[in-house]
Amino acid sequence: MDGMARIAFVGAALTCAALAGPASGAEEPSRHISTPWIIAPSGALPGERALAGGDFVLKQRLLPMGLAELAGPVTMGSNRFEAGTQFFKAKSDGASIYCRPYVPDKVLVGCLLDSDSDGDFDEWFDVVSQTKGLPSVAQKYTKKRKPVSGAAYRQVPVTSMTDEYFVAIERRNYFNIYSRESFMIVFGREGTTDRLTAPVSFKSAEMPKQLTILGAVFTAVAERDGKMVVTVQRDMPMQPFAVVKTTSYGFY
Repeated sequence: MDGMARIAFVGAALTCAALAGPASGAEEPSRHISTPWIIAPSGALPGERALAGGDFVLKQRLLPMGLAELAGPVTMGSNRFEAGTQFFKAKSDGASIYCRPYVPDKVLVGCLLDSDSDGDFDEWFDVVSQTKGLPSVAQKYTKKRKPVSGAAYRQVPVTSMTDEYFVAIERRNYFNIYSRESFMIVFGREGTTDRLTAPVSFKSAEMPKQLTILGAVFTAVAERDGKMVVTVQRDMPMQPFAVVKTTSYGFY
């Protein structure tokens, strides 16, 4: 039996889910939690550049839906977070939930829950991220949450987030077989990244070729000395960004 993992973009689906709104008051909250991110516009566009394999056409910051700072220290199991520690907002039904990885670039994520949104966290629990570089959670959280006391927090602008996450469009020249050029979407943080499974590719003979990826528009002009010359017409617009990881198995 062999397993194959695939990582796919689900930003459009998240937009539709947000428009549907929360469950009605007669229904019990679903306890479903997810961590959509927002692509921040880059502002200035880069000029014409020659890209080697692994170079980025565009690289833009990912910001959370909301951000909170602890007003005092909080202990979650064996982990202690000091005042000023930042937690990013998760999407959930009803309660306000903020999370952060216990250790950067690891999959275990700790979350604090404010059941009545009064500015004090009441409980905490763990969830697992589907990717290491970017906290990507989509699951139900446990009913067996643990109490936490004296955990006041304040909301702060998302642009003040100290952790740096990004999404980028990357040239991947090792796919250049049968005279094809390829680009991939890469995301995460410096030193730990993941990629969407499916590349965007085209025949080398089609250059100059204009492409649109995540709303960004750029032109692959030509190959020059083993590199690709590109020009960018538009950066990635502000939009939700989230991924889902699935594993399929084959039996032999």
